[in-house]
Amino acid sequence: MRKITLMAGVEDRISPTPRARMDRRRMARCISRVAYGLMACIIAAGCSSSPVANSVPLPALDSASTAPVTADAYRLQPGDLLRVKFLYHPEMDVKLPVRPDGKITLQDVGEIEATGMTADELAQVIRQRSSEFLRDPAVTVIVADLAERGVYVGGEVRTPGFVKYRQGMTPLQAILDRGGFTLSARMDYVVHLVPRPHEYLATRIDMSRALQGQGEMVQLQPNDMVYVPRSTIGDVDAFLTLYVRTILPIPPRVGVGFTNP
Repeated sequence: MRKITLMAGVEDRISPTPRARMDRRRMARCISRVAYGLMACIIAAGCSSSPVANSVPLPALDSASTAPVTADAYRLQPGDLLRVKFLYHPEMDVKLPVRPDGKITLQDVGEIEATGMTADELAQVIRQRSSEFLRDPAVTVIVADLAERGVYVGGEVRTPGFVKYRQGMTPLQAILDRGGFTLSARMDYVVHLVPRPHEYLATRIDMSRALQGQGEMVQLQPNDMVYVPRSTIGDVDAFLTLYVRTILPIPPRVGVGFTNP
C-alpha cells in the first residue's frame, strides 16, 4: 500500500495532470502578488524619514510679517469711501466719502462723526437713528475704498512733504524717503506727533541712536507727523545769513571790529 502511494506521488511529480498544472500556476500567481505587496510595504517604510506625528507643516512665506488689520478692527479715516446699504429700503442706499472733518451726512439721518469708528459701529449708529422713521431697519456699512495714507515729514529734511504710508514704517525710513537730514538738523530731538481727537500727542525720538545701528522702537501710523528741529549751529548760521551777510557789504571775518588792547 505504501509502495503504491509513493509511486503515485512520484508519478504526479513526473507527469502532472492538466488540472494539477493549473492549480500550481494559480498558486504561483498568488505568491507573486503577496511578494510584490510585501516589497511595496518595505519600500514605503524605508522612504519615510520620520513618523507622521512628528511632522510639522511649513510656515507661510509671510508669517514673519505683521498681521494685516482685519475689517472688524479697522477704524474709519477721512477720505475713506463708504457704501451704506439698507436691506429693506434700497432706495436709501448711498455711496459717499468720509469728509476731511471726519463726518458723513445721510438724508433723513443727519450728520454723523465717522472717524475712529469701525464699519459695524457706524452701521449701528445709522440703524439707531433711522429707526425713528423706519421699522427694524437693517443697515450695512462697507468700506468700498481706503483713502491714501500718508505721513508728513517736516523741518530739517531735504524735501519736506508727505510720504506714502507703509505698514511698519519707522521715522528714519520716512525721513530718508524725503531725502534725509540736512546739515543743520538736530537728530537727537526729533518730534513724533500722533493725532488725537482735537489734539496731538508729541514724543521725542533720539534718531542719532538709530543712525548708529541701535534700531528703532517706534512705528508710524497713518496721518502721523515727524518734525526735525534745527540745531544750535543751524540757528547761528541762519542768523548770520539773514541778519549779517545780507546787510553788511563785506563778508564777516573773525576779529572784524575788534582790536587788541
